[in-house]
Amino acid sequence: GSHQLRGFSHSGIGPRSVAGGSSAPGGDSFGGDVFYTASQSISMPFPGNELLSKNNVRVFGFVNAGTLTSFENAMDLPGFLKSSRVSFGAGVSFGLPLGRVEATYSVPFRYGPRDYRRAAQGGIGFNFG
Repeated sequence: GSHQLRGFSHSGIGPRSVAGGSSAPGGDSFGGDVFYTASQSISMPFPGNELLSKNNVRVFGFVNAGTLTSFENAMDLPGFLKSSRVSFGAGVSFGLPLGRVEATYSVPFRYGPRDYRRAAQGGIGFNFG
């Protein structure tokens, strides 16, 4: 989903074709064999508005990192880590019994030259189990 690597569009990172790009700037995505994401966040109840904070609305800040590459490139650990994309940002989330709805604003500060970045994103997450 869009929140696996905030700040980047779906299919926005990883190997790309030289030609194409009708569906995503930078060339059409080839996909990859190895993908990872890591995230760190901090949140608190919505400040200054008791109604929102009592109704599961929270503000949060985050840092995300991740990459998508081929199996061969992943075997070179320094190169694999160097290919990681990193973004930071903030958002607002609303907790529901089945999951949450969130809106975020991200600033990618480590990215590839042909990555498809997206600063503002929204999403819905579901809890199972």
